[in-house]
Amino acid sequence: MTHHSSRTALRLLGAGVALVAGIAMVGCADQASGGSGGDDDTFTLGFAVGGQADADWQDYQGDVAQALAEQRGWKYVELSNDGDEATAVKNADLFVQQGVDAVMMFNGRPEANPVIAKKYADAEIPVITFDIAQEGWYFVGIDNAAAGTEGGTALGELAKSEWDCDVDLVISAQGTAAGQIDTWRTGNAATAIGEVCPDIPEDAYVAYEADGNLTTSLQNAPGVFAAHPDAENILVVGLNDQAVVGALQAATQLGRDANIMGWGQDGGLITGDNVDPNLAGSVMYFLEGYAAYAFQILDEIAAGDAPEVKDTGDDAAVSVQPCAVTQEQAAAIPGIEERVAEISQADEGTTLYDLYCKN
Repeated sequence: MTHHSSRTALRLLGAGVALVAGIAMVGCADQASGGSGGDDDTFTLGFAVGGQADADWQDYQGDVAQALAEQRGWKYVELSNDGDEATAVKNADLFVQQGVDAVMMFNGRPEANPVIAKKYADAEIPVITFDIAQEGWYFVGIDNAAAGTEGGTALGELAKSEWDCDVDLVISAQGTAAGQIDTWRTGNAATAIGEVCPDIPEDAYVAYEADGNLTTSLQNAPGVFAAHPDAENILVVGLNDQAVVGALQAATQLGRDANIMGWGQDGGLITGDNVDPNLAGSVMYFLEGYAAYAFQILDEIAAGDAPEVKDTGDDAAVSVQPCAVTQEQAAAIPGIEERVAEISQADEGTTLYDLYCKN
């Protein structure tokens, strides 16, 4: 499986052949696909991948989706949102022009979603969204509230075991743009720590804006450490692995990493060869494999029997099973490229949780 560092190009799959064309060549891609998705009997799937920097799983989601579409003989068109609000809106226009039959998307800038939702509703194109809810879209994702609690509880138990709950600082690396998702993941994690270690003083809980990405987290975290120069035993939770690791890396750069432990969300940085030594664990979502869940809905849509829309995390169209792991446990799980290869060749209905966490 080849890693794609950028998906600023449109990727079209038809009759088992992948054609990569620049955004400016949408017209050529349309001609190659036989026009819009509704002009023939072949189901056409559009996928707007997240395109966020330092988040390889977002690109790999496209690899899985392409493989699953190819298995079914569908046409597949992919664009990248590039982690940008305006690009996400533009991509919606392009998919409407292509006449796709359904859209999957991950959009880390959900403030654009109401505008995008109207475009798809007007075009009567069903949408499946990953992890960030939007009214009228099928929600596929983790039970974020439970995942946050699970991660915070695990980190709290570690603090109890290692430090007898003698914690000086609990840092929340927030991603406030994610709204309720951040409240569930980050907020519930901090709350769960307090339930395991109830004597941590209230003023030991602090938060900063990490924006869900490594770069912003690393830039903003030093201010938190500077504001608490005497804190020694430090815990970090956050919206995702990138947010948490940004804080951990900042601590290392500042020489404040003698006693610091973080627990991530999403599992994006808990496997592989370069895991931060202070990332004690993560709640793995196997994000790269979300398409395997989404295709349960897409198969019904393609068969002309679209299921009822369920558009909230509390009542998801399909729930993704979380997998809480320590860093040691994660080391036994293959890297993302091998996982993508396995899920792309697995029997229909198989998920990465089935392959790597179920037992």
